Amino acid sequence: MRRVHLLEIEDQPWCPRLIRDGGTDWLHFMANTHKAFNAIAPKLRDAMRRFGSNRIVDMCSGGGGPWLSLVPLLAQSGGVDVQLTDFYPNRAALRRLLVESLGRIAYCLEPIDASNVPAELEGVRTIFNAFHHFRPQQAQAILADAVMKRRPIVVVEGADNRLLGVLFILLMPLAMLAMTPRIRPFRWSRILLTYVLPAIPLLGLFDGIVSMLRIYSPRELREMVAGIPGQEAFEWDIGTQPVRRSPIGLTYLIGMPRPDGA
Repeated sequence: MRRVHLLEIEDQPWCPRLIRDGGTDWLHFMANTHKAFNAIAPKLRDAMRRFGSNRIVDMCSGGGGPWLSLVPLLAQSGGVDVQLTDFYPNRAALRRLLVESLGRIAYCLEPIDASNVPAELEGVRTIFNAFHHFRPQQAQAILADAVMKRRPIVVVEGADNRLLGVLFILLMPLAMLAMTPRIRPFRWSRILLTYVLPAIPLLGLFDGIVSMLRIYSPRELREMVAGIPGQEAFEWDIGTQPVRRSPIGLTYLIGMPRPDGA
């Protein structure tokens, strides 16, 4: 199945904030409940070790992504400091993460363009489950910015099979109806937009299917990297990562600056 870049409602400026934040809260909840992204922790820790930094700059963070489960896992093998950023910051979620992580997760309240990350945000760059939001030219620009500024970048997508991913998403509205009351902090707006006017489940269903159709395959990621000026100064690891007890794995890209710059 070839990649298809259709419209995602969450990406649109006209998407109401309560609905967008409800969608990203759900993704954050699932990422830290299922903990599928923990499978990439060894590769992420290795990137931090090779770069000589315990700082992570997470881009397109949404409601916080998988960091509440990833940070304690990474901390078992050394220090870790995570800075969350997004072009549409979910301010309430990011403030909550600062408290729940005991200060290990910080956040930037200003919009951050992933294709032009400010120089003061130093560290290993990460993008979890959001790279598919960008068209090929935009996605390539994100990687090119990391290459130009010689920053490691780790991109992880939540599926390695588009068809299986779509089948999984078809079940998601039922899961949302069953599990939404478990999301913390409790918000009446989330309850109303799930059970009375089911805008959040419909957003999750529509955007979820579109996301699976948008995910870049390893072959497409390699083709993208090949067109980046100066990419030969980086080492690239692109592939798939199995997830324990799941039929759906992860797709990942890791770019590391070569020590000699060539």
